Amino acid sequence: MPRYSRRGTGEPLLTRRFLSGLFFVVLSVGAYASDSAAVPAPAARANDNRTPAGELKNGVLTLQLEIVPSTWYPEQDGGKSFPVYAFAEKGKPPQIPGPLLRVSQGGIVRVEIRNTLAMAMFVRGFQTPLPVPIAPGGTAHVEFSASTPGTFYYTARSCKMSIRDIGLLDLVADLSMGENPFEVESQLEGAFIVDPPGASTNDRIFMITNWMSGVVAPPFREALAINGKSWPYTERLTYSSGDSARWRLINASVSDHAMHLHGFYFAVNSVGDQDRDQIYAPDQLFHAVTQRLEPGTTSSLTWVPERVGRWLFHCHMTGHMAPNSVVLTGQMDSHAPHEMPSDSAGMMGLVLGVTVTPGKDRTATPPPTQKARQLKLFVRETPATPLSLVRMGYVLQEGEPKDGATKESDAPFSVPGPPIVLTRGEPTEITVVNQLKNQTAVHWHGIELESYYDGVAGYGGNSPQVTPSIPPGGTFVARMTPPRAGTFIYHTHWHDVEQLTNGLYGPIIVVEPGEKFDPETDKIFVIGRQAPDESPSTVQVINGSAQPAEMQFTSGTKYRLRFINIGSNDADLSVSILANNGQPVTWRALAKDGWSLPAAQATVRPAIQPISVGETYDFEFKPERQEELTLLIRARFSKITVAQSVRVK
Repeated sequence: MPRYSRRGTGEPLLTRRFLSGLFFVVLSVGAYASDSAAVPAPAARANDNRTPAGELKNGVLTLQLEIVPSTWYPEQDGGKSFPVYAFAEKGKPPQIPGPLLRVSQGGIVRVEIRNTLAMAMFVRGFQTPLPVPIAPGGTAHVEFSASTPGTFYYTARSCKMSIRDIGLLDLVADLSMGENPFEVESQLEGAFIVDPPGASTNDRIFMITNWMSGVVAPPFREALAINGKSWPYTERLTYSSGDSARWRLINASVSDHAMHLHGFYFAVNSVGDQDRDQIYAPDQLFHAVTQRLEPGTTSSLTWVPERVGRWLFHCHMTGHMAPNSVVLTGQMDSHAPHEMPSDSAGMMGLVLGVTVTPGKDRTATPPPTQKARQLKLFVRETPATPLSLVRMGYVLQEGEPKDGATKESDAPFSVPGPPIVLTRGEPTEITVVNQLKNQTAVHWHGIELESYYDGVAGYGGNSPQVTPSIPPGGTFVARMTPPRAGTFIYHTHWHDVEQLTNGLYGPIIVVEPGEKFDPETDKIFVIGRQAPDESPSTVQVINGSAQPAEMQFTSGTKYRLRFINIGSNDADLSVSILANNGQPVTWRALAKDGWSLPAAQATVRPAIQPISVGETYDFEFKPERQEELTLLIRARFSKITVAQSVRVK
């Protein structure tokens, strides 16, 4: 129980102690902060999370923090800005994210937090079991032993809810806390890292934050940042080929994110939240190209940049990387609009650019010794009519049309695009033919290939060679030799959301040499959106249909189920197969993002799986008896569901 006492000053003292480790909190109330409106709020500096704050002496980290008004420039300094509250180290400018706390395991942490605002704040994240209240003008003193290694963070809000609790509210939740936690208080976060004794600190810490307006009363607007900046003003990273990149990701925003790395796999070493970090044992590590971060969660990744060129790491939600930024178009201040940098690739928001330079071993990749397989991928559209919207799609062709065959220009397209079935280790050239009225680009999601062919127009490649867009009537040849069998995606990477929601996506299936793709037992489920834009009116679809037809399975037969989520903003979906009683049946996990799971993870489990944008999952399913099942896709926030009947004969 808390213990209160009074000092001669009349200031209350609150102390809590726990047997699990040294822990100590003191609250004091001082004079209210002066009216911050009298002077302009200082500009917050973008914090790259490379320099720890405070003073470390004899294993004790001492830090004085202040919660202060500030001006945030999420793009270029001096550009468009937001008035926000931020953390500052005493005597220094405010930072977004807040100052980095970093200490070795077993170290003592002493933090003083002064609230200069004219409103009470609740601080979380310093290993306190409950939020620490700080009155206007008040100060809290927190002391504890950093007993557990991992990736953590601290926050402040005017409500008692954690970032995770706020982020997991659904569409009909009570928002009596008002706009402040989403808007002016949205940048009150900072990283807290506890390193095992002797561990290297040569890693990078990337904290995601978001500013929202209109959560309670529209219109809704949002700005997003990584370490205080939004692409193309985020930090540009450089590695040498063969380096080991170690990243810590902290989602201190109230949104889901699907963080996707182009061209490479990363190992996921841990997942956690504000107060806990689960560090995986070696046999539980998994590899991915897209990692879902729920609100308030963390993850640590390791990857090796093996191929030179320019690459992207970004949130796969189109609303978090599309060019129609509120920062650019919203009327937050009187600054005139500005031009985007030429290498922005038409993107903005949660994006990092990575350049890989030649390493010590400059051995060039040998050219393929066998002749490349030739494919053509036509990009087509049908115009809108009074009764229908514009639709787009892909047509796949191998070789030239045979005598008497329909001309390629007349062939119908499908949504999703047809499966592109490749063979592991076989060189392949895919000529993309753009028959749209606008430019386009195609990204080969999850495929390990050279940067120039990755499909990021205006950015990918290696100087001076830059990946071009594909103009109307133009072509582009993408070369690849897939090194692993699995489930992947091809989709538009042009900065026009309508191209994606109008149908420009499809599956890539890579099989082992000598194997054949059998659609009778190899079932693909592509989850997408169908609408002219990303408005709430969009329809969620499975394989292009909002009401998919019944599927039939045969009892005693093994099926490989391949699930792909390429919806525009559907980061919080789950897929399940349910029996008549509403309970999930069982399946065996096989692969994540095309990477086959090790034996310790390829286990039989209930048939329910979260699947974020840009993720793929493979499962083995063997129904044992005749029954009626339901394949269900469900969104956590919106509660939208799409169901497909499955009859087992």
